[in-house]
This record gives sequence, C-alpha cells and structure tokens, in this order.
Amino acid sequence: MACRDSSGDSSAARGGAREDEVHLMEPILQPVYFGPPARRLFGVHHAPAEPPRGAVLMCPPLLNEHFRSYRFFSQIASQLAGAGLACLRFDYLGTGDSDGGDDQFNPADCGLDIALAAEELRRRSGGAPLILVAIRGSALFAHREAENLGASALWLWQPVLDGAGYVQSLEKRDRFERGSRYRYPLLRGMAAAGPQDLMGFALSERFRSELATYSIDREACGVPMAVLAHPDDPAMQLAADARLELPASVTAWSDELDLTSLIPLRDARDALEALVSDIPRWTAHG
Repeated sequence: MACRDSSGDSSAARGGAREDEVHLMEPILQPVYFGPPARRLFGVHHAPAEPPRGAVLMCPPLLNEHFRSYRFFSQIASQLAGAGLACLRFDYLGTGDSDGGDDQFNPADCGLDIALAAEELRRRSGGAPLILVAIRGSALFAHREAENLGASALWLWQPVLDGAGYVQSLEKRDRFERGSRYRYPLLRGMAAAGPQDLMGFALSERFRSELATYSIDREACGVPMAVLAHPDDPAMQLAADARLELPASVTAWSDELDLTSLIPLRDARDALEALVSDIPRWTAHG
C-alpha cells in the first residue's frame, strides 16, 4: 500500500530540460515552511529567474495519488517557473512533510491550507496574479475557494467531480489491494486494517464523511477556468473557458498504485504550451 511521501526534489532540480519542453530559464527551488505554529505546512517554491508574470499555486492530489505523481508535478512546476511563473507546491496538514499525522488530514480544513499557501505565494511573488492548479481530489476544494481567494484563474488537472463517488472508489481499491495475492502472496484472506485505514493511511473518523460532501457541478466557479484531462474524462463536460486534452500516457497514473514507470513529462508539452502562451488572458481577471 502507498505511504506518505517524503522524497525531495533533487532529481528534478538536477535533470536537464528536453528541447521540446516549456522551459525558458532555470528556476530556483527552495523548500519552505509557512503558516502559524499550530499549522505548519511544508512547500517547495519554484522561483523564476526574473520577476514573475503570474503566481501558480499547485494544490496536490490526495493520499496515494500524491505519492504516485509527486515527481511529475514537481517537474511541471519547474517547467512553469522556467516560463516565468512563480510556483508553490505544498502539502496539506497531516500529509507529506507538513506537520501532523494522517488523522489530522481533514477535507474541511483543506480550504484553510490553500488560503495559507496562497498568502505565502503572494508574499514571495510580489503580488503577481494568482492561478490555482488543482490536481485530482484537490479540485473539490480549490473550486470552492478560487473566487474567495481572488484568484485570476483556476486550472483543474484531471479533477475529481464527486467526493462521495471518489471515497467509494478508494474503498473499493483498498479492499482489492488488501486481498491481493500479488501484494500479500503468503496471506490467506484479507490483510488487516484499522477501521479508519484507507489506501495505507490511518485517517480520522471525519475524513470519509467530509470528503463525501464535496462535489463540482457544471456551473462556472466565478473565475476563468481551464480543464486538463483525457478526452473521455467527464470533467471535459464542465463549463470551462478552455479544455485541454491530455493523452492516456499522462493520465493513467491516477489508476495506478505502484511506481512501475514515470509519467512522461514530454507528453504534457502541448497542454503546458497552450496554458503558458495564453497567460495574458489567464492573469487579466481579478
């Protein structure tokens, strides 16, 4: 089962960009802690080499999906920073390298963490227009918060639209993995788990019920919005200002649990170039 990830960004920082990727100037990566003492959050700031023309807050996917895609979205942030956009990736309280245990990760508090991260990014980027990038489950939270935060735009990456359905899919996958003969070849029956365990995380009693209350409908969220997903993804039916198609090679990770291969950054090139080329439109709002 997946565990909380504590891997750093050294490999992403050392790796050179391919010629066909969005990468103009080498960004500067800086690990940061921010937030009040009772809610210390960890993040990585990707600073462009010149004053930023926008500030991108990357809200991470949840649970095992955060672990599975960590390196890929670190590379995405570096690509955007190389194109002149300040980026901040962060971990919610109780996840990754932020303070707190698994049981302190609660969906109802994620909006607060997004607001704290937005404040930190704005402080570091000189008030550049804020763009929220919400990946998978974080879309449920960022969609609610974007207008209140005064964001100029919201980019939804393979967004989860229904929190209740997402919880059910996680529970189904959890049962499958605990009964997997591949994962537990010597075990008869199901691998043991606590009542609140889900995908390898010992969550709070509130987690499932809170996440199930979130959903995204097809109405606009109050700020310009782009959706990045596979053409067959129901999210492509959202009322959005732009719909950017991602190939299966870039989207399949959300259905994978084991790190069998890297997500190919080059296959996201067209979508990234489309976003970057249209920055004046995305940053005009607010």
